[in-house]
Amino acid sequence: MIDLTHIIDFATQLPHPSDLGLVKPSGGFQLLPAIFGVIAIVQVSQFHWYARKGNDPSERFTR
Repeated sequence: MIDLTHIIDFATQLPHPSDLGLVKPSGGFQLLPAIFGVIAIVQVSQFHWYARKGNDPSERFTR
């Protein structure tokens, strides 16, 4: 059988994201950062959508 104790031991030694400053918990749900996060996701998805050759709007409107 596979011994997973060394993997589990390694995982317990990893730093928590809040220790690195990546996650900064605050008091409750913050609406403004959530709104900006949704806007960022929409912008990135539009970039990827229009980067595809078949979805380029300039090709359909050239005369």
